[in-house]
Amino acid sequence: MKKKNKSHGVQLLLRMVVKDSDGKVLSDTGQNPSKSFVIAFLNYVYCVMTSLQPSVKDVTNTLRTQYGAGAASKYFFRCGTPANNSTWGIVLGTGDTAEDNEDYALETQLTQGVGVGNITHGAMIIGSSAVVGVNVDLELKRTFTNNTGSSIIVKEAGIYTWNEANNYYFMIIRDVLSPSKTVPDKCSLTVYYTFRTTV
Repeated sequence: MKKKNKSHGVQLLLRMVVKDSDGKVLSDTGQNPSKSFVIAFLNYVYCVMTSLQPSVKDVTNTLRTQYGAGAASKYFFRCGTPANNSTWGIVLGTGDTAEDNEDYALETQLTQGVGVGNITHGAMIIGSSAVVGVNVDLELKRTFTNNTGSSIIVKEAGIYTWNEANNYYFMIIRDVLSPSKTVPDKCSLTVYYTFRTTV
């Protein structure tokens, strides 16, 4: 009997790199499995496959209609936000409550700015899907800079998407970091989320 290869399916990998103000790498986690797709992610898939529009909690904990690809030709799964914007794209926070399938937002998000509870958000960079060795990868990355004057301890990360059809934001991923990542003042943290498929 032929032995079957272990199935990999769709994977999600998370890497976090901290650098000082001169670009020297202070820490690099390497790529590690992320296990934390939440319900809004598969509801987007459902929208695309059926053209139906489920009610899903947005990041304000309000049930909203989650439009799919046919909604007046609007963007419905956007992640490519510009710099200095903390409403969508890869986002960071300081909450450490365990992940749950029905999470709808980060527990305590670090918003755009230079004060307490803030971090400076770079632009999202989204690569093209490409064959990488035996895999097909799609990499999203974003660099955050600490300009607050004190160290920031990052304990959670995720991705918020923008649905232009109704101007709502939905979280599709939330990871509680173990261990947490300390970002000293004037240092940066680059977060890489890689979607991977393997035949």
